[in-house]
Amino acid sequence: GGGEGGGADVPEGAEPESPFDLGLGSPDAASRVLHRWDGIRALPGVQTVVHARQLHGATVRHHRDLPPGILLAPPADGHLTTDAGVLLAVTVADCTPVFLLSEAPRAVGLLHAGWRGTAGGILEAGIRAFRERLGVEAEALHLYLGPAISGPRYEVGPEVHRALGLEDPGCPTPLDLGLVLEERARREGVLSHRIERSRSCTLEDPALFSHRGGDRGRQLALLGIRLPDAGPTP
Repeated sequence: GGGEGGGADVPEGAEPESPFDLGLGSPDAASRVLHRWDGIRALPGVQTVVHARQLHGATVRHHRDLPPGILLAPPADGHLTTDAGVLLAVTVADCTPVFLLSEAPRAVGLLHAGWRGTAGGILEAGIRAFRERLGVEAEALHLYLGPAISGPRYEVGPEVHRALGLEDPGCPTPLDLGLVLEERARREGVLSHRIERSRSCTLEDPALFSHRGGDRGRQLALLGIRLPDAGPTP
């Protein structure tokens, strides 16, 4: 099987493995973890941080007129906003964080795309959200695929290839999920020169967490529109 990670929760009773643990299900979530989220919210130009439990699905939520604070939204694997001061967050540990940007109107979207979410249409749902909710067509979008497990290191069963609409290899075979996402983005109308992709592999880079590598840790991907006159970001 594909073997995905990417949720934000730490198993009940488990001790945090990192001095900057952000797991909302960890034993100290009511104290130190929430204090760390407050630290993210205190970054210049930010007044609200949005996160949600991730289900490897294709739900994208549009966030508007939020009060200051930390918002744990209903389960979702994608977020969209046009509001300055809102910082969107998803967690990944082999899955791909997908960053979407529109210049006019100024808007950002952040998606959590593992193979299940990709097969379920999370990328298409994110692009569709820009079009249906903001009137932004795909060719006006900029798209960036963040660090994820690389194709040569991501061997999955034939059922994963089939779920993604690929040819059945008949046996476990490496899958380049980033390439699948690129091709799906182009098929939706995103222009090739507006698609960029990180070449960092979460399994190979010791600075990154990898679910396949046995890590419980997760990367936190963040994207937002800073409030004007917020000063430099540290």
